[in-house]
This record gives sequence, C-alpha cells and structure tokens, in this order.
Amino acid sequence: MSEILKLKSSQAALVANNSHCGNISLATTVRIYNNAASLGNVTIQTASGNATAVGDAVVKGMISVGPAETVLLKKDPTDEVFGSAATLLAASVSVEG
Repeated sequence: MSEILKLKSSQAALVANNSHCGNISLATTVRIYNNAASLGNVTIQTASGNATAVGDAVVKGMISVGPAETVLLKKDPTDEVFGSAATLLAASVSVEG
C-alpha cells in the first residue's frame, strides 16, 4: 500500500543558502523533490536566535537528493531547511495511511 500525502502548504523552491532559509510553514514532515539533472543537497538546521538564519543556528544534518528523486524528511517545527539549488522544491505534508 502506498502512502497518501496530505498537502499542508504549496510547493516552493528551497533557497540556496542558509542566510534566508525557512521552516516550511512550521512543517514536521517536508516533501522534497529534485527537479534537476544532478544531485542536490538539502540541509536542516536549528532556528537562529539572531537576525539572520546564519547566526547561532546548528546544522542537524544534510542529505543528497538525486535527479527527479522525491524524499520525505521529518523535522522539528522550528527547524529551518535550505538547499544547494533552487531546483529543490519543498512542501509541508503529512503522511496518511
């Protein structure tokens, strides 16, 4: 049986650096799709208490997403996500069934 995804936000390109990353509508599950012909990297970090996301944020992890690959990532609601290119598309989802 395949997973059913409930969309919680519109899909948008991830920013390509951590100075403007976001929490994807406070998502706890994020669907990432790589719309490129090459690998893309996705990083999750803690929220920064400073004026910029770079500030005191701590990187929790990074994965590579292959061409035309889709992955689901679990994160804390305030964790921020950024990618290595704008061809990485993200949406907040929940998994049903």
